[in-house]
Amino acid sequence: MKLNRRTLAAFAAPCLPLTGVGLPLVVYLPPYYASTLGLDLAMTGILFSLVRWLDLPLDLWFGHRIDKTDTRIGRFKPWMLGGGLVMLLGLFLVFFAPPGLSPFRAFIGLFIMYAGYSAAQVAHTSWGQALSSDYHERSRIFGWWQAGNMIGLLGLLAVPPLAGVLAPRFGWTSGPALGIHGMGWVLVALLPVALLLATTMVPERRSVHGTPHGWADVWSALKQPLLRRLLLIDLFASLAPGFGGALLIFFFESVRGFSVETARFLLLFYFGAGLIGAPLWGWFARRTSKHQAVMWSIGSYAVLHASLVLLPNNNLWVAAAAMLFAGIPAVAPPFLVRAMLADVADAETLANGKNNAGLYYAVLVGVQKLGYAIPIGVSYAILAMVGFNAKIGTANTETAIAGLTALFLIPPVLSAIIAAWLAKGWTITEDVQARTAEALAN
Repeated sequence: MKLNRRTLAAFAAPCLPLTGVGLPLVVYLPPYYASTLGLDLAMTGILFSLVRWLDLPLDLWFGHRIDKTDTRIGRFKPWMLGGGLVMLLGLFLVFFAPPGLSPFRAFIGLFIMYAGYSAAQVAHTSWGQALSSDYHERSRIFGWWQAGNMIGLLGLLAVPPLAGVLAPRFGWTSGPALGIHGMGWVLVALLPVALLLATTMVPERRSVHGTPHGWADVWSALKQPLLRRLLLIDLFASLAPGFGGALLIFFFESVRGFSVETARFLLLFYFGAGLIGAPLWGWFARRTSKHQAVMWSIGSYAVLHASLVLLPNNNLWVAAAAMLFAGIPAVAPPFLVRAMLADVADAETLANGKNNAGLYYAVLVGVQKLGYAIPIGVSYAILAMVGFNAKIGTANTETAIAGLTALFLIPPVLSAIIAAWLAKGWTITEDVQARTAEALAN
């Protein structure tokens, strides 16, 4: 069954606030905490990485409980609403943190925010799998999901420069905190509205194969070759933009000579390209297959990201064009991998009679977190070792600049190449999924 656009738009609505806890937070918050709020650079990297490692068991627990949930309002909606309320509290603690905060205070805010985000995100992506069993319709559903992410990213990234323009008119105090606080207020305002739209306008279809599972299923799921391979694809596909995003502000400021405000402005071109890339790669996936689209998109991302290191210094429009082209392939793996996981969940349901989709998507959410947690923890620690100073406007040594450039180039390119290689030869094609869906329907 083909879902109408109204339903798809309502389903994608929570992406607008949920995406604020993804790459924008990785790009904006660690440099802000390390410079403006005064946290030590290495400690900032440790905290932003550690909280996601500690959050991984929660992802599995949420997936476990979602698969066992059966309420009057559905299987996924209670977790969307409950997780959203917890995340709302975390947003206040993280985006409005005071200068001079302790590492413990920073950790508590991050942990609460990510715990709520995890519950809502696992429920949301699992819900997407349950909306259709059709191979290409799932690409369409998660294409809308990714379009929601892109619109949310663009809107959120436009907040800091817009706040800077409006500051003199309203008498606001200019500075880095203004943009961070602005993003916080936007997320706080959007989250309740988006959750209300999704939970009132999107139907839930009760799974006829839903079977409560035990914790042994967590380990048996991780032993499945297809799931393991898909998780590795998602991990390396997340590590590539994770390293690039964690270091992007530092790279364009310290290596290419842009101001922090201009570096943030360039992000609009990168994420704006997603609005072009999402339908483009969705079309490519329909003409070929989902896994081939993943392979070609992440492979081309490796080439285009490497070109950023060759940019001339302080040339805004050349850098903007390069960021635009790099952003077009970066958008594809997140939504296509989730559509591929829906096919894996159906195959496993047919094989063992249990619907563990919530568990599978919980594991995938955890893997994506690692894709953003590892780069911050590793790169910030290495930057501290080579003597890089994160404070805005501070001159750095040649050794520190060389270390920053190497970190910005090598890990993303290698990660992207590995992800493309893993995607090659995926076995669940359109015909295979059609046979699986027919068998499940009978």
